[in-house]
Amino acid sequence: MKKLIALFLCCFILPFEAVGAPTTASGVVVRKKIVKKETKPKSVLPPVTPMPFHTPEVRKVVTDSGIEAWLIEEKSTPVIAVSLIFKGGKASDPKRLSGLSSLAMSLMDEGAGRYNAEAFSEILSEKAINISFSAFTDTLSANLETLREHKEEAFDLFRLTLTSPRFDRKNVQRIKEQMYAVIDARKGDPNAVAFERWAKLVYKDHAYGRTQPTKKSIRAITRANLRSLVRDRLAKDNLIIGVAGNISAEELKPLLEKTFADLPEKSYVKQAPAITPELSNRTDVLSMDVPQSAVLFGHKGIARNDPDFYAALLVNYSFGGGSFASRLFKEVREKNGLAYSIDTFLNTNRLSPMIMGSVGSDNAKLADAIKIIQQQWRLMAEEGPAEQELNDAKTFITGSFPLAFSSSKGLASFLAGMQYYDLGIDYLKRHDDLINSVTLEQAKKTAARLLLPDSLFFVVVGKPANL
Repeated sequence: MKKLIALFLCCFILPFEAVGAPTTASGVVVRKKIVKKETKPKSVLPPVTPMPFHTPEVRKVVTDSGIEAWLIEEKSTPVIAVSLIFKGGKASDPKRLSGLSSLAMSLMDEGAGRYNAEAFSEILSEKAINISFSAFTDTLSANLETLREHKEEAFDLFRLTLTSPRFDRKNVQRIKEQMYAVIDARKGDPNAVAFERWAKLVYKDHAYGRTQPTKKSIRAITRANLRSLVRDRLAKDNLIIGVAGNISAEELKPLLEKTFADLPEKSYVKQAPAITPELSNRTDVLSMDVPQSAVLFGHKGIARNDPDFYAALLVNYSFGGGSFASRLFKEVREKNGLAYSIDTFLNTNRLSPMIMGSVGSDNAKLADAIKIIQQQWRLMAEEGPAEQELNDAKTFITGSFPLAFSSSKGLASFLAGMQYYDLGIDYLKRHDDLINSVTLEQAKKTAARLLLPDSLFFVVVGKPANL
């Protein structure tokens, strides 16, 4: 089933370490006499020369009509990937039509132009072409993956989805029914309820507080609303393009022109207004009869374009974002056994960046887990990370950075994100220096700025004891 509603969370990839025990000579007892086993010569592995990582070159490709894309050409793969970002996501939906973006993006590949949903799906399957759309709080995204040999047809089908989605009545109703089922399922999921309650309490009636739809708002959405969204938001002046894979700049230019030339010149996106989140040092408990409580916690954070962002990234990794390596994991789970899972992450929503965390704990243990989180939050704010914690965070973040280039799809998405956050076309080359240049003093100052123990807000869904 197509995933209709997605929560924007940060993911961390854990490094794998190969561990081997050395073999030594041992004594073997035979007829009460100790016979030394003949020592075999140790195997000596040939010296390994580290393979340097070569940062891929990013090229700016601009068509005669001004359509721009950032491209990384990689001839060793048979795949071409395209990633698009359009500003104006779920927070730009009208209040009475909450869910409009999610519904529209779920229908974009359900038939386009002269092809109904079945015919369109069959063509994609035959040619191994993948087209997908997603709605996030601040943006909409579209992605294309195709084999090089089918690039002409793939780009043309992509064009049809962007300019001529069908929104056939039966498909609209089918996806609506699926969304109703998701809405019902969320009511019994403590984690989903915690996210929705957090948004309601923190953002009140702001657009950020109603990005999850209701059945009433989904029912109110018409095919005309869906067409208006496509016309108003999927426009040239609102388009960001990243491309990666086996295609040259010369080959890409005409494809860009053919694919995006028919988009409207100007977008009409209703931007959500500025907001001051309602946050205070308190714990809100919503009763739900489940054995394990779901918890969200956090407060305002640091914007993606803030000069201290890279220091904040390192502090967050050391504190709660580094999974098994993080301080919170060690204190809450390893030392005290109070939680099944715990982490923190930087939420970079445009209007309300936050540092947030989640924890799952038995109802009987949750109160103690929250106390330790509060204590560690204050301690990290006052003292900052230790030098070894900072060095470990730098090693992981720079070491895992090349994983972003492990697939054409991931790389195309990364290129689009670089443009969205205005990081500069040379960001890939500067990334490690931005991380490694953070000093211990800067990290400590940023920890004091980032972590605000007197503003730490908890939302708990479950039946916790002593709360």
